[in-house]
Amino acid sequence: MLESRCQLHTQLPHTPSEGPAATAADDQRDNPLARSLSAWLSGEVCRAIELAATPGGDENDPRLVKIWHARLLTRVRELPAATRVLDELTASYDVADDAEVSAALTTCRAEFALASGDAGGAFAEANAGLGLAEGAGAYTLLPDLHVVLTLSAVRQSATSTGLRFARDLGDDALLGRTAHMRGQCVWAAAQAFEADGGPGCVSHLVERLISDDHLMRELLASQPAAAAWLVRLARSMGDERLALLCVVRAESSIAKSWGFRSPYAAALHAKGLFEKNPDKLRAACELYPDGWASASAAEDLAKTWTSLHAGPEHAAEQLKRAAAGYERAGAARDLARVASKLRELGVRSGPVRRPMRSDGHRTGSLTDTEFAVADLVSQGLTNVQVGRRLYISAHTVAFHLKKIFRKMELSSRVELARAWVDVASDQRTAG
Repeated sequence: MLESRCQLHTQLPHTPSEGPAATAADDQRDNPLARSLSAWLSGEVCRAIELAATPGGDENDPRLVKIWHARLLTRVRELPAATRVLDELTASYDVADDAEVSAALTTCRAEFALASGDAGGAFAEANAGLGLAEGAGAYTLLPDLHVVLTLSAVRQSATSTGLRFARDLGDDALLGRTAHMRGQCVWAAAQAFEADGGPGCVSHLVERLISDDHLMRELLASQPAAAAWLVRLARSMGDERLALLCVVRAESSIAKSWGFRSPYAAALHAKGLFEKNPDKLRAACELYPDGWASASAAEDLAKTWTSLHAGPEHAAEQLKRAAAGYERAGAARDLARVASKLRELGVRSGPVRRPMRSDGHRTGSLTDTEFAVADLVSQGLTNVQVGRRLYISAHTVAFHLKKIFRKMELSSRVELARAWVDVASDQRTAG
């Protein structure tokens, strides 16, 4: 695992001119599509979307131009506008007769599903996209798909699956495929590593991301909600200077994405989190068009109310809001964390949703919590470690483990780990 983290770390660019994407943009200054990509990498969100909406020359397949336009709109969470562009595409062109176009369209659908709060659908679309991209030789799409697979797996509490795709991101970096989205790749991998080993194991990635202006511009253009996550991690590292720098970078991104709600909400979220300002956090909750990001802001607002001794009823209200948002987004890991906090306040929440179904290996009868326990135990974690991840006691883990053994007709943790190899394989090839 450490090797994968080092691969991603050493492949990060030091200047915006490094990498094949930048070279392509330099060589095609009159190509709107190449200029759009260059603008996006520089954080010029409005300019990039404007260029993507401009008809290109003969060198650009109009279908790929429309898909790129829809992907940019998806990234700023303008989902109705992205839907209209995709509707125009399918109404005007045949998209099934070209393997590369099909792969690009499936990649767009995967990103759209994740942005709209459907982690399971995003995983399925991205899985399908892998086969299409590899079959079409469209290898530059693989990092985009690996990012979606990593993020959706982590949200669904399928930690081992998320780690596997995070390692694929490391391979992408070594092969030079990540030139157009290094910030996103490192952020997605950091989420998987943090879910597995805690904040301490990703401190070097967090520091490098926040400190590198070029990486942050690309990351915040594509994943605005990353700002608050990075502030939270920097704080856990005890680095207030780094957390403040992240806030400054998030605020500076607004000027280049004026008119879009998501970057503005993300900047409010990051600053409200840093300042422990409930008004800014509440505003971020309302402004976010992204349901998962809104739930994250609500969770941070609950923590802020608690730190300000505002009364448990205020925290409980926001935690319930966060739980509802995470449940709609299929974010089982986040929902488990919020459910634990609600239990501490004496409030019972609903069940955690199953991360990813894997019928065919006697897992269909497992409850959501049992599935998550089995996934973590199969990685070699102790009951105490599993309990910490799922916010339950070690005794409760042991109770669930007995039921897992009975339902899957197993007798030991070794047998579970062996059986889970097939489950993980099904997850990777499903779709």
